Amino acid sequence: MPAYALWLATIALETTLLARAIWTKLFTKFPVFYTYVLFVLFQSLFRFSIYHWYPNWYMACYWYTEFLGVFVGCGVLFEIYWSGLAPFPGTARLARNVLALVFVLAVGKALAGTIRGRLWWPAQTTGELERNLRAFQAVAILALVILLLAYSLPLGRNLRGIILGYGLFVSTRLVSLTAVDYLGSRIERLWSYSQQGFYFVVLCIWAVSLWNASPQPGWASSPEFAPSYKEAEQKTRDRLKRIRIFSNSKKDRRD
Repeated sequence: MPAYALWLATIALETTLLARAIWTKLFTKFPVFYTYVLFVLFQSLFRFSIYHWYPNWYMACYWYTEFLGVFVGCGVLFEIYWSGLAPFPGTARLARNVLALVFVLAVGKALAGTIRGRLWWPAQTTGELERNLRAFQAVAILALVILLLAYSLPLGRNLRGIILGYGLFVSTRLVSLTAVDYLGSRIERLWSYSQQGFYFVVLCIWAVSLWNASPQPGWASSPEFAPSYKEAEQKTRDRLKRIRIFSNSKKDRRD
């Protein structure tokens, strides 16, 4: 009964979060994040149905849907970088390219291990893939937080809540996957309950921080007021050109 209650509570919170996104129009501000929440909602409903009606299929269903969830969840990290580094498009573009490269390497490592084996076993393959990607996500989130703190870049309440919740989810997921890998079936039940509990806490953080739309501080509310790197580059070139012309004119006068 506690497991059922927690399961139903997470589904209710996911539904509430999506309903508020439509009401406050936050879905247009963070489309990838809310697509991820929508995917997890359908994932939860599907797993709940399988667990209730076809319990023997549940483990296979869990790992196959988790395999898809790992890829969808990686999009949230890209959106966090896009939104958090919006005032610095050049840095954001470089960060996304680095994240994409590390993502491909992590997936390639897991798939290479699968090809070498005789059979594709969803639990083992998806667990290794997810552990690699969660480690990469944890490092990426930590790097972003350090960058934001080092340069004192402000964050709105919405984006701050997304980063806090997703960071907690990734870190707890990484710890649990590592523990299961070393301890195996001895902590499977504890692993299942702890994952549901931590995810419920994450949903509560998101529900509070995303209940209302909050403007992103830093630049003016309209994006056209944010200077682009191309404009800054052009201004720098113009100034260097004027300096060069001035220096040449002074040289000509002395000659």
